Amino acid sequence: MKKFVYVAKDLEGKKVSGTYIADSEEYVRQNLAKQDLFIVSIKAMSNSAPSTFFTLTGKVGVKELTSFSKQFSILISSGISIVESLTILKEQSYSSLLKKTLEKVIDDLYAGLMLSESMKKYPKVFPHFFTSMVYVGETSGNLDKVLVSVANYYTRDQKNRHKLRSALAYPIVISFLMIAVFVVMLHFVIPTFVSSFAKMDIELPAMTVFLFNLSKFMQSYWQIIVLSILAIVGLAYIYGKTEKGRLQLDKLKTTLPIFSRINMALFTSQFVECLGLLLSSGLDIVSSLNSIRNIIKNKHLQKQFDRVILDVKKGIPLSTAITLEMKLSTVVTQMIAVGEKTGSTDKLLLQTNEYFDQEVESALGLISSTIQPILLSVLGGFIALMFIAIYTPILSMITSLKA
Repeated sequence: MKKFVYVAKDLEGKKVSGTYIADSEEYVRQNLAKQDLFIVSIKAMSNSAPSTFFTLTGKVGVKELTSFSKQFSILISSGISIVESLTILKEQSYSSLLKKTLEKVIDDLYAGLMLSESMKKYPKVFPHFFTSMVYVGETSGNLDKVLVSVANYYTRDQKNRHKLRSALAYPIVISFLMIAVFVVMLHFVIPTFVSSFAKMDIELPAMTVFLFNLSKFMQSYWQIIVLSILAIVGLAYIYGKTEKGRLQLDKLKTTLPIFSRINMALFTSQFVECLGLLLSSGLDIVSSLNSIRNIIKNKHLQKQFDRVILDVKKGIPLSTAITLEMKLSTVVTQMIAVGEKTGSTDKLLLQTNEYFDQEVESALGLISSTIQPILLSVLGGFIALMFIAIYTPILSMITSLKA
């Protein structure tokens, strides 16, 4: 079905414009003619997704999607139809990308598509998990309740991401501070002492000589050093965008000390809540796992998860498949195993959301308890090294003058 924009004239010669959804232009002409309207011009509207060129990320943000889900749920639970609800929502203060997409969705609904079918056409706006939940809500008749669950899920996910950014902010600041101190000392402070010591006939310690030579090297070749660093960062970025590079980088995230615990805690929390929501909404286990698979951003974990799905399709219990293919917490596998025996996996998973949120907080706490002290120690050690290298010759000179 296509959407046509037309301009027609009635029997009195008055112009009438409007839109019409049909299979073909000829069908529109015939049906308007029956209403004594004769086409002057007609044009089929594009059925492609709205352009994301003028958006920062090229997609709708989680915060906006959460707000949309909550308002959509309220309107539906009030007895307003899906089409009317979307018509109201597209007039709200959302981004132009979401508004234009909602217009497309409304047209699709008039053409006879299901809401979830239409939303699947716009993955930049409606993620796979979102459309899967909408499909479950449509088929079960509980779309309003499902949308509330989706909004709550995105809210919790957003909180975890905010906690991660907050935890990483301080170490990043310290790292930049270390670099700034290093550059200032070698480029500005040490050269001043070099010119002073050059006029004095004193023997300099090996550490001082090394720093002086390093300072001269940086002053002479700083352009090459900067360009080399930029080239290395650029090549690393390009390699990280390749399939092999992305896989290796994501594997490091799950194997490096501290970072592995953080990433696995975040993944486990997301996995438990998603699976619980999908199963409780009536989706079968394989469809639920496929939906979760599409929201996993870590390629290494996604590869492992693919093997889990394959095992489940073969008839292997989910708890056993996870034990064989992934290194998740034993709490998760034991809980799923109990749920499989009792037929209440969804309830058990949803009841343990807070436990896994606490695991995330505990993992993030490692940054402040481990990484931050290490960085501060390195910064303090570097400053101490500079102090010793610069002031040792001064102290030895003062001592020799007193003698």
